[in-house]
Parts: sequence; C-alpha cells; structure tokens
Amino acid sequence: PYRLSGIQLHHFLQGLRQLARVDEPDFNNKQSFSEDDNFKIYIPIAILYLNLVTNYHRHVSKKHLLTFLCKIRQGLSDDFLRVMFKFNSRQAVNHAITTVRRSLMSCFVPYNIGVNTITREQYIERHVTDFANELYNPNPNVRVAIAYVDGTYVYINKCSNFRALRQSFSKHKGRHLIKPALVVAPDGYILDIHGPYFSDSRNDASMIVNEMDVGLQEWFNNGDILIVDRGYSDALPFLENLGINCKMPTLLQRGQRQLNTDEANDSRLITKTRWIVEARNGHIKSVFKFFEKTVHMNHAINIGDFYRIAGAILNKYQKPIVIEGANAELAQIILQKSRVPNVVQIRIEIDNLHIRNARWIHLNANHVPYFPRLNLNYLKELTVGIYQIHLAPAYFQDKLQREQTEVFELDELKDERGLIRVRIYSRFRNATKYQLWIAYIADDVNQQTSEEVSREAEHDEPILGYYCTCKTGARTLGSCAHIASILWFLGYARHQPR
Repeated sequence: PYRLSGIQLHHFLQGLRQLARVDEPDFNNKQSFSEDDNFKIYIPIAILYLNLVTNYHRHVSKKHLLTFLCKIRQGLSDDFLRVMFKFNSRQAVNHAITTVRRSLMSCFVPYNIGVNTITREQYIERHVTDFANELYNPNPNVRVAIAYVDGTYVYINKCSNFRALRQSFSKHKGRHLIKPALVVAPDGYILDIHGPYFSDSRNDASMIVNEMDVGLQEWFNNGDILIVDRGYSDALPFLENLGINCKMPTLLQRGQRQLNTDEANDSRLITKTRWIVEARNGHIKSVFKFFEKTVHMNHAINIGDFYRIAGAILNKYQKPIVIEGANAELAQIILQKSRVPNVVQIRIEIDNLHIRNARWIHLNANHVPYFPRLNLNYLKELTVGIYQIHLAPAYFQDKLQREQTEVFELDELKDERGLIRVRIYSRFRNATKYQLWIAYIADDVNQQTSEEVSREAEHDEPILGYYCTCKTGARTLGSCAHIASILWFLGYARHQPR
C-alpha cells in the first residue's frame, strides 16, 4: 500500500483546502451568486434583499447584511453564523448584526413602515379595499381609514434581572415573553408596529392606549374605523372619545350563555376579515423564523427593531393579501344575510322542541336518504368561509368516538320530514354537549346523478335554516362549526367514494 509521510499529508490537506476555497462565494460580490436552487439552499434570502444595504452605511458590507438576514430569516445561532460567514468570534457576529440593524432602522425602516411613511389619503386609496369599506363603513361613499390592531408574542430566555423576570412572565402561556403590536390594513399592509410590551399587566387595552399616545392619534381622523378583538374591550371608551369607530366581536354578559342572532351576526362580520392581522403575524414568524424561536436576551432587548425591520421588508417585497371574490357586491350580500332572523330558533323556542323528546324519532344517517346533496361550493357560501368546513371531519370523528359507535345517529321530527336534531360535543370541554336543528327541503335524490344534484344546488336553496345551542349558534350569517360538520357529512361526505 501507498503511504504518506506527515509532510506529504500536510501538503495534500492544504491543497484540498485551497481547492475548496475556490468554489466559496464572495459574500461582498453580488455577482458571485445566482438565483439557482443551490443559492437558495445555502442562503435562503432573495438576491433582491441585497439591495437593502446600498448606500445605507459605509461600515455595512453585503457579508454583514447576509449575516443579518440569515439571522432573522432562519433563526440561526450566532455561533453557527460565525462558522458560516467565517467571522473571527461570536462578538464579531453580534457587532455585524448590530451595525446592520442600526443602519436599516435609520435608512430603510422609516421609508417602508410607520405613520410617517404614508399619508392617510394614500393609505385609504391604496390599502382600504372595496370589500372592507362596504362591510364596515356606514357611509361607503365617504371612504375612511380602516385598520386592524392585534398583539403577538415573542418568547425570550430568562435573565438575571428579577424585575424583568416578573414583568415578562405570562401566566396564560406559562413562559417568559414580550408582546409587539401590529396595525394592519385590509390588504395586509403593515401600517405600524409598536412595542414590545411586557406581558404581566400590559393587556391589549393598555397597549392600544399607549399606541395612540405615540403617533396614531394624530394620524387617524374622526370616523376612522379600528377592528380589534375582545381583549381591547377596556379601551373602547378611550377610542370612542377620540372619535374612532371601533368594531369588536360581542362579549357575553354575566349570566348570558348565548349571543342572540344580531350579536352573533355582527361578530361574524368582524371575524370575516379580522384574520388578516393574524395572518400577517403568522407571515412574520413563518418568513422570519428568528421570531418563532426563543430569542436570546442579548437580542431580545432590540426585538422592537427586529420586528419593524421584518415588517418593512414584508411591506416592500411581499404582495398584498387578496381575498378571493371579495368585492363590494359580496359585502352587500353578506350584510343582507346578517339581517335575516333565525326562524328555526324561533320555532324551536315557541314549540319547546328542545325539551319535548317524545316528538322526535331516533334514527341513523341511513334513514334520511332524502337529505339534499350539497356540493363544496354551496357549503362554502352557506358557512361564509372555509374554516368551519376544515373542522367538519374532526367534529364528526369526535362524535363517533365519544358515542362509541360507527353509525351516525340523529333525531327526526314525527310526522314532518325536513327537520332533524343532532347532539354534538364541544371540542374544548369533555362534559359540554350541544343540540342543533337543521331545516331542509326533503326530496328524493337517489335517482339523480351527481351532475344534476350539483346544478340544482347552485340554483335552489335546499337548506332552509339551522340553529345550535352553542355560543354563536343563533347566527344566520354563516354557521357554527357544529352545524357545518353535520351539513358536510349528511349532504356531502357520505355520498363520496370511500
């Protein structure tokens, strides 16, 4: 066998190292990168982002910018970045990240996020959609600013400062965290990011009061609309005194177990689009995995800057959120549905059908072949969305598992075909069970083809109404997930090939 001496082995390894360095990219030369898959795997940042550093700071190199972007994009540790970008020490990595952060905060962020970046008139013209304007503005002809406000959270490590430990501990999450707050437009444009706030006594209401004090109060005008969640209920009087019209899902009052039809419909109007701010929060954490992980304390003190930089990058390079089919005409249809009374609930309460069990016949799904067949498009229109339909299989499976049966059981009103009753379980509490009723037009569809059924479902209204005893079950704008799961099974799923 051929044997190498120590000197020969040394020269051989040195040659391998030099050969390996030939193929290494020059981090300061953008031309050394290509937009192929290898570049995206090595550094998953679009080459377009490299332009962020142009003329911003004389001490910021493209190598430093790539280090910073990989930090927030992939959430890589400082030690890993030191090896990846060949820094001398972890302190050098931290210094590079700090330099880029300060440069972007002074020369990039002010031009892409914040109330000073865009005027109120530009915001209304570019980012207030016709759908949101028609849905929430009482006078759609006079357009106003509409924004969604919501907080998110970032987990942080423990520190040696006892006061910071107390203020950052969340009893709800059982962890130490801090909470930035986002102000988002109906198309997903991030108007501003405030905070972060501690999580002990800083609830959402006190956060929005502080946000108004630091610039939003001068930007918003009388009659503008803020859409918030129930956590902001304590701040409603403050915002109304400023002339801001607040939209918030209705809270159950003491002793109240269910929202009435108007309250449930109004709440659905708000949640129809309020998911946009939650989606933007999700986009930040999915695109920039730095916020998804537990942030080390040396970076946690600057988490507000990191969040604003991430928001500015999304504003500049990401496309707006588009709701398919959402226009002024759809908003008018939704508003009309929200004014329809729940006739099924009225009949159930007048005839006491919720307590008179003798009037019902116990059946299973095979005994109601005349329940109308429904297609997915009809179900989406009926539920005013797809979230409830996505939950339907899990609800149906849970019902069968809890009842320890393989047959779906229901009740039908005696001497009246077209009204059924089903008991279904809560997904949050083991002991909670709801009753729901569905009124429908019964017809024999056994001889019809699926194409005929599909055409009829598009023009007829086979489902006349429904009512559930859950918190939002009285609404006529859409349906709760319990009703959607029964409609999904009886009208669609059981007719599909296994």
